[in-house]
Amino acid sequence: MDTNDARLKERARSYLTQDELYSIESMLGREPNAFELNMFAAMWSEHISYKSSLKWLEEMPVDGKEVHVPAGQENAGVIRINDELGCVVKMESHNHPIAVDPRQGAVGVGNLNRDLITMGAEPVGQLNILRFGNPGKKHIRDMVNAVIGALGSYSNNFGVPVVGGEILFDDSYNFNPLVNLMGVGIVRMDKMIRASLSNRHKALVLLGKKTSGRGIHGAGFASKAIRGKGHMVPESQVADPAGGKILMECIHEMNRQDLIGSMQDIGAGGVLCAAAEMAFRGGKGIEIELDMIPLVREDIDSLGILLSQTQEQMLMGVEEEDFEKILEIAGHWEMECTRIGTVTDKERIRILKGKEVQGDLPVQLLVRGGGAPVYIRDMKNRGKLPRVCSAEEVPMPGNLKDIARKIVSRPNVASRRWIYEQFDTMAGLSNLSSQYPSDAGIVKINGYDQALAMCVDGNSRYGRLEPRKGAMIAVAQAARNIICSGGRPLAVADCLNYGDPSDPYVYNDFAESVKGISEVCRKMEIPVIAGNVSFHNLTYNGEDITSIIPTPVIGMVGLLDSLDDVMTVNFRNKGDMIFLIGRSDNDISASEYLSFVHMSNESAGPKFDLEYELKLQQVVASVVSNRLVSSAHDVSLGGLFVTLVECALPGGLGFDVTSPAEIRSDAFLFGEAQSRVVVSVTPDQETKFLDFMMDSGIHFSALGHVTKEELRIDDVSFGFIADYARDFENALQHLLGD
Repeated sequence: MDTNDARLKERARSYLTQDELYSIESMLGREPNAFELNMFAAMWSEHISYKSSLKWLEEMPVDGKEVHVPAGQENAGVIRINDELGCVVKMESHNHPIAVDPRQGAVGVGNLNRDLITMGAEPVGQLNILRFGNPGKKHIRDMVNAVIGALGSYSNNFGVPVVGGEILFDDSYNFNPLVNLMGVGIVRMDKMIRASLSNRHKALVLLGKKTSGRGIHGAGFASKAIRGKGHMVPESQVADPAGGKILMECIHEMNRQDLIGSMQDIGAGGVLCAAAEMAFRGGKGIEIELDMIPLVREDIDSLGILLSQTQEQMLMGVEEEDFEKILEIAGHWEMECTRIGTVTDKERIRILKGKEVQGDLPVQLLVRGGGAPVYIRDMKNRGKLPRVCSAEEVPMPGNLKDIARKIVSRPNVASRRWIYEQFDTMAGLSNLSSQYPSDAGIVKINGYDQALAMCVDGNSRYGRLEPRKGAMIAVAQAARNIICSGGRPLAVADCLNYGDPSDPYVYNDFAESVKGISEVCRKMEIPVIAGNVSFHNLTYNGEDITSIIPTPVIGMVGLLDSLDDVMTVNFRNKGDMIFLIGRSDNDISASEYLSFVHMSNESAGPKFDLEYELKLQQVVASVVSNRLVSSAHDVSLGGLFVTLVECALPGGLGFDVTSPAEIRSDAFLFGEAQSRVVVSVTPDQETKFLDFMMDSGIHFSALGHVTKEELRIDDVSFGFIADYARDFENALQHLLGD
C-alpha cells in the first residue's frame, strides 16, 4: 500500500478539520503520511474521542462507596454487589448504522455483549431503548419491524434475556431513529479482566473471527450528519450471535485459568482503537504486524485490516509462556487465535506490513485523554420561553370516557407486549418479572438471595424545550422505578443523543442535560458508572435539515437484598384500597393528553421539585420495604388513568376511584404531574399504612378501591377491564404488524 496515496489522504481529510490537521503536524513535528493521517481521523472522530462532550462529562459524579470501576476507565463500569460479585454496566448507541440499514441492530447487541465479556462478566440482562418517527408512515413501520427483528435475532440466539426497555415515537426521529442499548453483567471480582497492557503481557493476540474489511471509518461515519445520495457509507458489518456465544465461552475458559492479562473488544476504530487504548492505559507501546492478522479475503488493504470493525473479535495481552495454552483452548472451541504483535516500552504504536512501516506514532497523541482534541463549543439558549400548560387554559373535552379508551391505544402508551414477545425474556431462567411486572426488570443473581433491578427512562417530550428539567425527570423516574420494584438504586448509565454539536443551540441542550443529570445524581448519591454520547443525529436532504430533539436516556441498576423484597405493579385483591402518594395538580404540560387531544407539543416539561421527589422516594421505599403496600406503580406517561389500568390488567381486576374537587378531571386522569406513586393496601395493612403516612409529611390521598372488573370514576362507569385489555394489548400489533 502506498502510504502517501492522494486518495487515502483525501479520505482522512474529509473527517478532520483544518485546525486538527494543523495540530497533528505541529504535535508530530512533521507531516504525517496518508496512512497515519487516517489513523488520526479514526481515533479523533467524535465517536471515539468524545472531543465535544468530554469536558462536560467530567463534571458528572462518578465516585461512590460501591463503585469498583468508575465510568471511562474500562470497557464498562463496575459496581459491587457483595464481597464476591460485581455488577458490570454498559450503555451503547447504534444510531447511524440503523438509519442506513435497520438490520444493523444485531451488530449493536453484539458490541454491547462483548463490552461486558471483556470485563470477564456473564451478560444477564439487556434493555432496548428505541426511538422512531411517525408510525403512521409505512417506511417507519417497516423500519421498526426490521430493527426489532435484528435485535431479537442476536439476543435470542445469544441467550441473554431482554428484561425491559422503552419505545417512543416522535416526528423528529423520522430520518434519524435511535437505537440505544443497555447491558448488565455479573462478574466475580477475583476474575475481573482489565484493558491495560502491562510489563508481563508482551504478546498481543487477536481472538475470534477473521478480519472482514467491513466497517472501515465507521467511527467517522457515526461522527457526521447523514446526507442524501452519494454520501460515503461504510460497508455493513455482519453479526454472528452463535459465534459470539462461542467466543464468550472460550474467553471464560481462558479466564478461569488466569491466562488473559488484558482485553478489549474490536469495535469502532478496529484493531487500531483497541490496541491504542490498551497501550495508553498501561503506559506501553505496541507493534502490530498486519500480515499476521487472519483475513476473510486477501485483497483487504492495510487500512482496511487496521480499521475494520469486524464482529466477534477480541484483542488480548497475554504472557509469552501462556500463548500455547491459549492456542490450545481456542482450538478446542474452533476459534481463530493469532499473535499479531508485541507490547513494548516505547509508548509508540508501529504498524508493519512485512518489513515496511506503514505508520509510527506516539500512542498518547491518538487517544482520548491524551492528544485527541477537546472542545467546549459555543452555546446559545433557544430563546423560547417554556410555557407551563394548565388544564384551565384548554377547553374541557366533551367525553372523558372516549379519551380514556383512545389514550390507552396511543403508540406511546399502549402495551409493548407484542414487541417484547419477539424477544427471549427468560434466557437463563433468571428474569423474575415475567409473570407479574414490576416497574423495573428483576434478575435473580444465581446462587444468592439477591436480585438486580434495572430500568431505562427518558421521555424526550419533557426536555424538548427544557433539556435540563427533562434530564432531571429521567433520572428521578428511573430511581422511582427501582424503588417501586423493591430495590435501592446503585448506579446510573446514560445515553445522550443530540444533533450537531457545532450548532450552539444543540450544544446548549447537551450541556443543560448533563447539568440536570449531574445535579440529581449528586443529590441522590447515585454515581454515573457508564455512558455514551451520540451526536450528529441529523439528516441533510438537499437544503432541508432534520435533527432529533434532545434525547437523554437514563439507565439505572438497583439491588434487592432479598428475593422476598420484589414488589410488583398489579392490584392483588378486590376490596384493597388504592392510594396516591404525592400530589396532583392541574399541570398537563408535555403530556400525551396535551399532544393527542389539544395538538400541542410546545409546552414546558411537567413541574418538578427535586427536594419533594427525594422525600417521596424515601417514603415509598419505606412503605415497600416494610410491606405496608401490596403493589406500587409510579405515575408517568399517559397519567394516572393509564397507571391504574396497568395496575388492574394483570389480574383482570377493576377500580372505583374519586377525583378531588380542586383538580379538573382531565388533568387528574391524564396529566403527567411528577413525583406520584399509586399503591394498593389490604384491609389488614390499612391502619399501619395510614399511621405511617400521617407521620411522613408527604401528600397522600385515598383514591378508591379495587373492584372485580369494572372501571368507575366519580360514580361513572368507564367500561370493563377486558375492553381496555384488548385495546391496550393489541394496539401496537394492529399498528405495526399489518
